[in-house]
Amino acid sequence: MAGLNRLGTSEAKLDRYETYKRGFHLSVAALGIMGVVTLVSVSMAYWAFTSKPEPRYFATREDGGIIPLIAVNQPFLQDGQVTNFAVEAVTSAMTMDFANWRQDLAESSQYFQRPDGYQNFLSALESAKILDFIRERNLVSNAIANGAVITGRGVDALGRYSWTLQIPLRVTYQSANERTTQELLAEVVVSRVPTWESPSAIGITRITMRTGR
Repeated sequence: MAGLNRLGTSEAKLDRYETYKRGFHLSVAALGIMGVVTLVSVSMAYWAFTSKPEPRYFATREDGGIIPLIAVNQPFLQDGQVTNFAVEAVTSAMTMDFANWRQDLAESSQYFQRPDGYQNFLSALESAKILDFIRERNLVSNAIANGAVITGRGVDALGRYSWTLQIPLRVTYQSANERTTQELLAEVVVSRVPTWESPSAIGITRITMRTGR
């Protein structure tokens, strides 16, 4: 009987030893897995911190669309886009009537670099006496362009990419009693402006007008 008791005690000790042994191995394995997970987490956190991308800035239109930010010393637009813009701008700016000329000019200001480009246009109107002519005779003017030619391009003194264009114009002035046609040649300088300032990325910075072609 005493021998059986000793045998049972030995088996119990052996079972406990095996249980402890398995538990130890499981603990070691769990610690190993935790160590690997911790190492991976630390490595990923370090990578995320050290490889943080450079911030990218952009402007948005009122409808939420993204406007790319392009340096103003880059042309960004094709020649055809520039000539179309210049023709639309000049014909719009030269079309006005004696009753609503302030509103007409205000709407045309969108085509000009502001404030200097727009003020230059107003000065050109004053110098050519066009605005006085329209107001004093109660006239309505309508301008039609006969093409546009780019005569120069490059980065100007202010670091802006600019185009110089010549646009022949036929401006008709009409009232209830008279109709007059004038041939003008507009020399226009179109310059890059920041896209956050103007979605078209360009604006008229200088305009001069003289009679004839």
